[in-house]
Amino acid sequence: GDLIYTNEHSRRTGQYFWEAFPARSLGADVRTTYLFTYLDPTDAPTFSVEAMFEDYWRMLPLYQRRNAACFADADSADRGDLVDAALDSGRLEIRRCLYGLFPTYRDSPLPSRWDRLVAVGDASGTQSPLSFGGFGALTRHIERLTSALVDAVRADALDARSLSYLNPYTPNLAATWMFQKTFVVPSHGQRPANFVNRLMRQNYENMNDLGEGVLRPFNQDVVQPRGLLQVLALATLRDPANIPLLVYHIGPVELADWLRHFANMLAFDALHHALGPRLRLV
Repeated sequence: GDLIYTNEHSRRTGQYFWEAFPARSLGADVRTTYLFTYLDPTDAPTFSVEAMFEDYWRMLPLYQRRNAACFADADSADRGDLVDAALDSGRLEIRRCLYGLFPTYRDSPLPSRWDRLVAVGDASGTQSPLSFGGFGALTRHIERLTSALVDAVRADALDARSLSYLNPYTPNLAATWMFQKTFVVPSHGQRPANFVNRLMRQNYENMNDLGEGVLRPFNQDVVQPRGLLQVLALATLRDPANIPLLVYHIGPVELADWLRHFANMLAFDALHHALGPRLRLV
């Protein structure tokens, strides 16, 4: 399987990422394959989900040429004809096709806006803007949410302000927004085509060198401040020339906002380790 894999630099429509893993429940030779990108809907006037789906078919043979014998002859990222040929010959069978958009929000989690109404899942904004895992976020928070809802009903604290405390400010989730921002290719096209790949390659090399304790949480979409601090420090030492480029393309305002969330992450982490054990005994 693959996780956040790229096999080309960014194009005008964005930086494409692949993910794939075996679907053993459906058969020994069945695979699930994703193509996705990140975009700002206010800065993507020509983006089309249908056009991206067409890109998927054209690029799939090159991506899966080592995992599917019917794509072994793929030599470029524009070989959609191999998909048609494999389908006609019966060497490829499509079980299910899905496509769509996952909304994410900068000010996540989203506070309740109306009395007696609570948003959950994707609508609550508790999912990471990197992984779009609304269902996964719901399962992680469901025990806390259900017990809090019981308390809210018993106390008749069902106004919008009270219910907003069910999804409080979370600095690690807020800080993740800037990571997504680095993956978004602006329409003006001023970023180098290798901007995202250079950033990803450097950071994954750093996390791999720092060990499983840093790499695994990131792959599980769990942002830990101390691990992130190590990665950033190592990236600055190993590729200092990329830091000014990163600041320029992200923008000083976005960076300052991220530093505020990162500082809060460190503060929350310190309070958790200093006071958490005592509070759990109360």
